[in-house]
Amino acid sequence: MFLRARRTIDTSKDTQFTDAWFVLATILAIVGLVLSNAFLTAAAAVILVVTGVAWGWSRLGFFGLSYTRTLNETRVFRGETVTLELAVRNQKFLPVNWLVVRDIFPSDLPVAGRELVVNPGTNQAEYVTFWMPGPFQRTVRRFDVTCHVRGFHRYGPVTMTTGDGFGFFNRTRHVDDELRLIVYPQLYTAAELNLPTKNPFGSVGVKGQLYEDPMRTIGIREWRQEDAPRRIHWKATARQQQLLSRIYEPSEEQQILLFLNVATLERHWHGYLPELQERTIAVAGSLAAQAVEQRLAVGLIANGALPESDQPIRLLPGRSPAQLVRILELLAAVTPFATDPIERMLLSEAPRLPWGATLVLVTAIAHDALLASILDLAQVGRRMVLVTLAQEPPRRLLEGVTVYHLPHLVDDIVAPALVQDGTIGARRGRCAMYRLERICGMNSAARLRNMLKHVGWSGDLVTLCC
Repeated sequence: MFLRARRTIDTSKDTQFTDAWFVLATILAIVGLVLSNAFLTAAAAVILVVTGVAWGWSRLGFFGLSYTRTLNETRVFRGETVTLELAVRNQKFLPVNWLVVRDIFPSDLPVAGRELVVNPGTNQAEYVTFWMPGPFQRTVRRFDVTCHVRGFHRYGPVTMTTGDGFGFFNRTRHVDDELRLIVYPQLYTAAELNLPTKNPFGSVGVKGQLYEDPMRTIGIREWRQEDAPRRIHWKATARQQQLLSRIYEPSEEQQILLFLNVATLERHWHGYLPELQERTIAVAGSLAAQAVEQRLAVGLIANGALPESDQPIRLLPGRSPAQLVRILELLAAVTPFATDPIERMLLSEAPRLPWGATLVLVTAIAHDALLASILDLAQVGRRMVLVTLAQEPPRRLLEGVTVYHLPHLVDDIVAPALVQDGTIGARRGRCAMYRLERICGMNSAARLRNMLKHVGWSGDLVTLCC
């Protein structure tokens, strides 16, 4: 049993060469010299020569050897296809008999015709390729990648392993070469959204009306009794020893501020519906594109965070040519879980925004707390627009608020509904879960099933229905 364990190849080692080869060569050389046996002496010399050649070959394995990964496009919209090119170049006379490249690919973007091994711990996929580049040879392989998942996708790092042709010595190199692919959300046209092409964000009001922009202070004046406390310029007051108020810059420019609610359930900590959330994000991006097309200053505030961050997204309105690109990149990177209820964010952010700005809320749900916050802002004079994908439009509850209801964008999504029917409800529940698995994937359906059990779902009394 000991001998069998000694003969087993240890795949965890960088080389399969051991000191036993030197011991064998020494014994053969001594025995060959003592017995004057040319065969044993030649065998010892061959072992030493082959070992030296293999060692030198492996040492030169990565010399002049490079691995590159390129994409024909690094910024695409959801549903488009990009070409991924992998290339290995050997810039030396010595051939590379074998090269194993382990590259990290995003698990959400499959490679056409290739299988990716997904690590469940890191949720990253590993793609292994085998190469045999000859002297001064460049080998290229191209693959099609369908970008059907929005987000910031990372390729890399790379681990390369090569060695000599005899398999004695292996060498490994780790390269921190990363490539980013940004997949923007899908954009809808005004016709697909069923929005009016003229003034989709509501009427501007009297032309030429001036609003004071509290974000831009151009001077100071004496304090008046009707001035709010936040208008007081405290530094100037302390310097002049009298109450002074800020003078804000007047503006007649219509500003659009998009509020995106990434939550798809009233209690955002219960989970989310992936496809419903993606379409809500797509609507926000489409509205931003329409605002830019009409040359309006547009900004974005969302209760979703960027990757590896817990801070909400906040981009003030602007008319820069790159403003739409910034908004789309933020929407592409937004994480699925909400950092804060959107109704709380509305009330906290509104006092900091220009008074004449139009606040456009894009949400998949319209629960009572959210409607109450919108109504409170509308009653104090804020221009509010609600764009909702909810099942029922809350038009009669929001006086003075422009409401756009877009149920046609989510007609093919099966959302869980509660019914009080035993036998028929159970059969419909299985149908709904099957369609939900087909649309959102098995993992999403399993999370929804666990979530509904957590809030009181029972297979006998309360079931899912189509």
